[in-house]
Amino acid sequence: MRNTWAQAKRIWQQFSHDPRTVVMFIVAPVLILWLFSAMLGTTPSEPRLAVVGLPSQVTTALEDSAQVSVLSQADADAKLASRDIEAIVSMDGMTLNVEVEGTNASTTARTLAAIQSGLKTMAAAGQGGVGALPTLDVSYLHGSADWTSFDYLGPVFIGIFIFVFVFITAGMSLVTERTGGTMERLLVSPIKNWQIVAGYCLGFGVVTVVQAGIVLMASIKLIGFPNEGNLGLVIVTTFSMAMVSMTLGLLVSGLARTAFQVIQLMILLVIPQVLLSGIFDLTNAPTWMNVLSVCFPISHGAEALRAVMLRGEGLSDIGYQLAILWAFVVAFFLLASLSFRSRRTR
Repeated sequence: MRNTWAQAKRIWQQFSHDPRTVVMFIVAPVLILWLFSAMLGTTPSEPRLAVVGLPSQVTTALEDSAQVSVLSQADADAKLASRDIEAIVSMDGMTLNVEVEGTNASTTARTLAAIQSGLKTMAAAGQGGVGALPTLDVSYLHGSADWTSFDYLGPVFIGIFIFVFVFITAGMSLVTERTGGTMERLLVSPIKNWQIVAGYCLGFGVVTVVQAGIVLMASIKLIGFPNEGNLGLVIVTTFSMAMVSMTLGLLVSGLARTAFQVIQLMILLVIPQVLLSGIFDLTNAPTWMNVLSVCFPISHGAEALRAVMLRGEGLSDIGYQLAILWAFVVAFFLLASLSFRSRRTR
């Protein structure tokens, strides 16, 4: 019993001598729980519809269950392509033509349910002499009726898994080399700080290309994620996300003293990014949460992957997201080089 008590006391003393670990141990889980409560406490917004040439009684009925805008066909097409609306509704006799954006199966189902709810209300009231529901003819701008919510989340999952695993690999590798004494030998050598970081980036970068290719092929060929765009552009995007993760991992490992601190920093720096990357609908989330999401690299990478894989967009369409990802790479690279410099001067 005495030996057990001594071992426990030693663990407590380690925590007491490392205030940063104690703070992280408390702050990280509280922060994650707070983000969960803020995201899951919101309710989905009403679907946004554009109606083109609909009778007034039909438009009025749809307004009870959706946000309705009366637009011309050209304006409606433009808004649907930019995802400012979820569907375009028009009518041909007793056929209600509904064109949905289609990439998110959950949003599509909620949109169609809102349209049917409005029509049932109109039919029950007998507005305009209508006693029966019009026939729905649904078409898809992107995707199809066979797509599920998992297909919509697939590109996000690909980006998240690559980001997280590369971060862990990069962070833990440096901690291992520091424990084994390899890092100390590098720091006393004539090699420059940026050359150390660049060497790690080059070494991990080659491995990352192979990993990204294997993960993507398995996701598309084995799991069955849809890919409407250029596979090479998908690989470029995942590689860009991996480079962001790698340089962030190098920065964190340069600041952390132990593997335990690397994991703590991952919880603080990576998990919030995952939660705000697009897995959850942030339409009705607080404004600050949407702003914070835009500041995270995973969000831009996930949006780029969705644009290519789900909507078949090209390089010109995701150039902005790729530029942001590589801006993060440069920033984290420079900060990681400075962290190595600070260790060298201690």
